[in-house]
Amino acid sequence: MTGWSNGVYGAALPQLYLEVAHRDLSVKLGHFFTLLGYQVVPATGNFFYSQPFTFNFGEAFTHTGALATYAASERVEVYAGYTLGWDTGFAQLNGGSNFLGGAKAQLSDQLSLTYITTWGNLGWIGSGYSHSLVADWQINENWEYVLQTDLDSTTYTGYGGTGYNAIGINQYLYHTLNAQFKAGGRFEWWRANSVSHFAFTAGLNWLPIPNVRLRPELRYQWIAGSSNPIGIPNNTWILGIDGIVSI
Repeated sequence: MTGWSNGVYGAALPQLYLEVAHRDLSVKLGHFFTLLGYQVVPATGNFFYSQPFTFNFGEAFTHTGALATYAASERVEVYAGYTLGWDTGFAQLNGGSNFLGGAKAQLSDQLSLTYITTWGNLGWIGSGYSHSLVADWQINENWEYVLQTDLDSTTYTGYGGTGYNAIGINQYLYHTLNAQFKAGGRFEWWRANSVSHFAFTAGLNWLPIPNVRLRPELRYQWIAGSSNPIGIPNNTWILGIDGIVSI
């Protein structure tokens, strides 16, 4: 968003939209978070401190446009809208003009499946198609498993090729130990322009008091082969921790 810059850094409004609803239909108009993927933009909505490759390199963060949500039944929601590409403010970057939509189905009390797609002129990442498919299985009170797969095929040339073709598979497993502690693991495979990237992350969420959450984690990432066109640290251990205070 131009006009908000302050030196190297800039300011932005993460969301600014109007939402209207009637019965089973609601419509957002403005600037809002994407539906793509499993991880979300606000840090408070994620278990892990770090983000997977798919989130950083293969999914939009925000959109500007219109998005309709229709509750087709108690277990099915349908989404359809038009946006000005990926990660735009209220300006149409590189002629961005694309469809955003999909559906979420609650297949059972424990299992949900969500498919979200964007296609058209996606702005900074070029023209093409992308989708994310997320299955969330609440195995029982203590165990949860999530499978996510992403696919991107665009004309973008910034990842070491004449276009951008990527696929990713992320798996998450969580175990609630008690009211204060929850453990989690994440395994990632992300293949972009014929280069495969892998990462395994193990983490813990600790609530010493109800409004404070600490997120320590240990991550190891590696790349298959010698090619590394975008310079991701290879064969690297990363230890991270942050804290979230809710007011």
